Parts: sequence; structure tokens; C-alpha cells
Amino acid sequence: MLEFFGFPDARTAIIVMIGFFVAGLAKGAFGLGMPFFGMPIMTFAISFQSALGMFAVPNFTANFQQMLMGGRIVYFFRRFAWLLATTLVTVPFSVQYMVTIDQATCLLVFGSLAFLFAGVQMFPVSFTVSPAQERWMNPIVGLLCGALAGLSGLYGPILIVYFMALRLSKEDFVAAISLMYFMGSLAIYGALAYAHVLTFELLAASAVGAVIIGLMVHFGQFVRQHINEARYRKLILLLLMAIGIEMILRSQSIG
Repeated sequence: MLEFFGFPDARTAIIVMIGFFVAGLAKGAFGLGMPFFGMPIMTFAISFQSALGMFAVPNFTANFQQMLMGGRIVYFFRRFAWLLATTLVTVPFSVQYMVTIDQATCLLVFGSLAFLFAGVQMFPVSFTVSPAQERWMNPIVGLLCGALAGLSGLYGPILIVYFMALRLSKEDFVAAISLMYFMGSLAIYGALAYAHVLTFELLAASAVGAVIIGLMVHFGQFVRQHINEARYRKLILLLLMAIGIEMILRSQSIG
């Protein structure tokens, strides 16, 4: 099995599986993006680009289900058409840069992103984007998302802050951001496949990871029901900041 998945040894396979377990638990208990917690663990055994590829199947399965919530997918396609278009146009070009940069740079960017995202969540900046502003901001945000994907493989933090500023309802927020994640994943993983980073072996391991994450999400939701959510939220964000700092320091040690 290990050879089929392309892992060189049992240690690598175990670390990757632990990454899936932690990612699913964090997603279910807190709702944060799976790669934020899973990828830092996986990079102890595999490259940053391969760790990103591990989340191909889980990203599609989880976001496809959530983007259909509320039955307003056509509405969100129209409302965020320019945001989506500029993201999809930018991502394939920027990801080609990401697949060529070294491990230290990837860790530095991802670690900085995790630290800043946790900080924004702990001390949210309160501002509002009006409908008039949204019309010209959508394509700009899309370009920023596409550029960020080229450095880290992720663009969620920008979308989260932007959609919060639009004051979307909880249901609309989940449906809209899941649509952006799903469509953006088509561009990201399509570019990774074109660059021969997303291989059959990675997809096979990612499919196994999707099952593990699905089970752990349910367990994480159970855990969330039996804890002080506000306190737990702060602890998780502090942990995410610590993960960011660790990745930044690790990038310096191997740079």
C-alpha cells in the first residue's frame, strides 16, 4: 500500500495520515481550513507542494457539498462573477511560480499567512464594503486571491475577510466561500496536474485522506458540543499562530 501511494517509508505515510486526522478534527471542531493544520505536519515528511496536493480530493468533496447549501448557487455565480473570473485567470499563472520555489520560501509564506490569519481572527478589523464598492472591489480581490495562491496555494484568508466585510448571512457566507473554494481548487489543482506535481499516487492518498477527514469532522463536531467554544476558539487561534511561527523558524533553518 505504501508503495502504491508513493510513500518511501512507513514514517512518511504515518506523518501524512496524522496530518489528515488533525485537519479533519480542526475542521469539525473549529471550522478553520483543513490545510492550515494538516499541511504543516505533512511538510515534516514531504514537500510543501505535495502536501498541498494531498488536499485535492477533500477540498472538492467538502466544498461541493457546502456550496449547494441554500440553493442560491446561480445567484452567487452572478454576484461574484468578476471575482471568480479574475481568480481563475490569475491562479494558473501564479501557481506555476509556486511549484518552482524552494521549500524554505513556501514555509515562510505559509507560516506568515497562518500567523496573520490567526491574528485577524483574534482581533477582527471591523469594516464594511457597500454594494457600490463591491462592484469594483470584486475583480481586485480576485486578482489578490490568485496572486496569493501562487505563493502559498491558499487564498482563503482574503476571501474570509472580504466576505465578512460584505456582511453576508451565515448561510450565504458558507455557500459563497465554498463556491469560491471549489472553483479556485479547479484552477489550483489543474495547474498542479499540468506541472506534474499532482500525480495519480497523490490523488490516491488524497482520496484516503478525504475519508479520514470526513470521519474526523464528525468527531470534531461532537467535541465542539462539549467544550466552551469561545475559550476553545482562542486556544486554537493561539495554536495556529504558534504553527505559523514554527514554520517561519523552520524556513530559516533550512534556507
